[in-house]
Amino acid sequence: MGRALSAWATADHTDHFREIELERTWNEVAPRDSWRRAYNCQFELHCCVPGDRIGEQLAEFGGGVLMSATLAPLDIFRSISGLDHLAESGRPVEERVYKMNFPEKNRASYAVKAPKFTYANRGAPGDETPTRMAHARAIRQVAAINGNVLVGMPSYAEAEWAAEVLHGHIDKEVLRDESSSDTATGAVRDEFFDGPGKVLVTSLRGTLTEGVDYRGDRLAAAIVSGVPIINTASPRTKAVQTAYDHRFGNGFRDALLVPAVRKARQAIGRVIRGPTERGVRVLLDERYASDDWDSVRGLLGPDQEEFKPVGPDMLDFALKQFSK
Repeated sequence: MGRALSAWATADHTDHFREIELERTWNEVAPRDSWRRAYNCQFELHCCVPGDRIGEQLAEFGGGVLMSATLAPLDIFRSISGLDHLAESGRPVEERVYKMNFPEKNRASYAVKAPKFTYANRGAPGDETPTRMAHARAIRQVAAINGNVLVGMPSYAEAEWAAEVLHGHIDKEVLRDESSSDTATGAVRDEFFDGPGKVLVTSLRGTLTEGVDYRGDRLAAAIVSGVPIINTASPRTKAVQTAYDHRFGNGFRDALLVPAVRKARQAIGRVIRGPTERGVRVLLDERYASDDWDSVRGLLGPDQEEFKPVGPDMLDFALKQFSK
């Protein structure tokens, strides 16, 4: 307790964010005029750029391997994961980058130049905006592919919308993952794997788009709609972005865009898990396809050139050509 309160009092205000959370409760034992009767209080000290702290923990090991298909850009990963801290202290840090060695002919990868799936463009889920209509059409086209199809949306609210636009438009069962317990999520996953082809709609901030084994015929296609950037209006997010600005110079890119694109890459990475598997990977948002000022194409990693830019009107044709 003493160490925690000392850090609260002495930590700098650039790399750290202090927060007091009040949780609603009811405690009849507490005095009637006390806030403790209605709230639980929690003090939090959030380290916005924790690379040095993580590096101190990694230094306790004799060695190790950090491995993933979505570590790029490596310079940012080295800093935030503590590897630069290790290197500065004299520990050897080696990098290895490997391209996917599965046959390229077995996968179709597209970046669709659909309107940006941002709130300013798409509006509320009930609005029939041009952006929503374009994304709904592309999602239906991919969902119609034979076999299981995974649809990744920026949030659970948007996942609910995507499930609604699929119902009645495809001849498959549509499953929707909700923000719920691990048991409920596991049940949805098992139902998705069992029986004929289905569509599973989920949030890219959930647990079904990374770390789940979709080997064999468990997944024929995956489509990601939009760039899943977290809420930029929250005080903690603003603090993290400011800390990254001071440390790296571009807080929005490094603290928000890079993790968002990593979520998208994790989702489409579920499709091809072995050298004999075939599948379709679709990134649905013009920011994945263009080189404009707000493009995220450069964050797609070593295989970005595989994601061929296509217009929304050509996606269905491209999917049919691959399925021949």
